[in-house]
Amino acid sequence: MKRRAGFTLVELMVVVAILGILGATAMPLFNAWQQRAYGSEAAFMVKKILDGQIMYFLENEKFFPDPGDIIEIYHDGTQKLNGVNNPTVIQDTLNALAIKIPIGHFLDFQIRNIPGVGSHVEISHYRNHDLFKNGGKRIFGDLDSTGQIVVTYGL
Repeated sequence: MKRRAGFTLVELMVVVAILGILGATAMPLFNAWQQRAYGSEAAFMVKKILDGQIMYFLENEKFFPDPGDIIEIYHDGTQKLNGVNNPTVIQDTLNALAIKIPIGHFLDFQIRNIPGVGSHVEISHYRNHDLFKNGGKRIFGDLDSTGQIVVTYGL
């Protein structure tokens, strides 16, 4: 009997099973890597925004935005000032803090000026996924007029 060139069905099934096992073991590692990447970007951005706030405060003796205002910048490019769509928020932030807030990076940003307290920054994953190993879904950065910075991780 003459053997045909190619693979048998059993050989193909074995290869598919091996690839499935490799894929199943790789996915948790990929998810952990992705979580660390988002958490690192969020921590970096909090620090960068707070550094920009310090420079803005030194030049203007107040925090950005105006007291009581809340800036929200979402991963999809939506920009809000006090809950109202405002297409100039990213540019205003760039002009004031010299920081370009990235969009399309799966992170949502909130910057607020709390009168009498200081600047508050909150960054979260847009799907409320964990950003950190401890299960933290958000990172908060607070800056007061004395220059005291406090960064916390929360649910």
